[in-house]
Amino acid sequence: MKFVRSLSRSALLLSGTLTSCSLWAQESPYDLEKAGWFIRTGAYLQTGMSMSVNRVVAPTPITPGLYDNGFVQPDISQGAGGLTWNWGYTDNSQIVGDQLEFSRVEGLATVNSLENFENPTLFGPEILVGFEFYTFEIKNRTARFGFEIGARFGNYSGSDRSSVSSDVALKRDRYSLGGIVPPEAPYFGLPDVPGPLISLTPIPQNTRFSRAHSGLATEFEADFYTARFGAWLNVPLSEKWTVGASLGFTSIYAYGTATFTQVTTYDNPLFVPVTQTARQSEGDWLPGAYLQFRGEYRILDWMSAYLSAECANNGALRINGLDYQAKFDFGFTYGASGGLLFSF
Repeated sequence: MKFVRSLSRSALLLSGTLTSCSLWAQESPYDLEKAGWFIRTGAYLQTGMSMSVNRVVAPTPITPGLYDNGFVQPDISQGAGGLTWNWGYTDNSQIVGDQLEFSRVEGLATVNSLENFENPTLFGPEILVGFEFYTFEIKNRTARFGFEIGARFGNYSGSDRSSVSSDVALKRDRYSLGGIVPPEAPYFGLPDVPGPLISLTPIPQNTRFSRAHSGLATEFEADFYTARFGAWLNVPLSEKWTVGASLGFTSIYAYGTATFTQVTTYDNPLFVPVTQTARQSEGDWLPGAYLQFRGEYRILDWMSAYLSAECANNGALRINGLDYQAKFDFGFTYGASGGLLFSF
């Protein structure tokens, strides 16, 4: 009897030990199903953005007394005595004897927009940290809910150009200096500040004609730093496969540089070609939201591979130069990402 009782006690002790070992194994920190924290790291691809350049400042309307190389306008005396100190010119070559010559090109067509940039696509690394907040049952499956925070980086560069042709006229007027020696160019008077007086009456000159060719080229480059915070939900399909979804806020810090170059040439050599260039840089935060769906395949107890598809909505980075605006618009975008998930 003592042997039987001893054997029974040994069996119970062994059974308890095995049960304890089994529970310990289930609660192992390397069991993905029980993990509280994880890191996802990999690469992403985002597309659906648009890049364009559009005119935002209307061409200057033709106004008497306003020219491409200066102006002659009434001052506060409103033309008393036929003279004005509200005038200005840009180059000393405009002085012809006792007169100042001004000119204005009329009928010039310019490029209004550029919309043939390389297809904007962002590709780069991503990293995300998440933790489990709550578990519950969905049809006898343990669903897990939590929060995540992550970061991404991407960049883009592209260029586009276009040109238009038109028939133009060069209107020329001269104004009498009345014997004064004009200040060195460039000089710009003011309507309410007295200065040297010249005639307010134009003396028309012969009009010249030519075929004009106006071109616009824009180079654009930008870096994009993305931060996101959201909630996630995972549901296991089997021992190896898990599906999940994330929904949250995303904010992109975009910093870009745009270079605008506008060149106008003429078939008539008496016309002076014009080249204008502006290089501007801007940075801006573009807030928005994202929705992601994932599939995860467990490789080891503590490591899985993931593949996701997502959509997002953010704003646009705008950079102005000359009379134009370059716009990199995220709007509604879609993409994919993939990599490894480490649980701990």
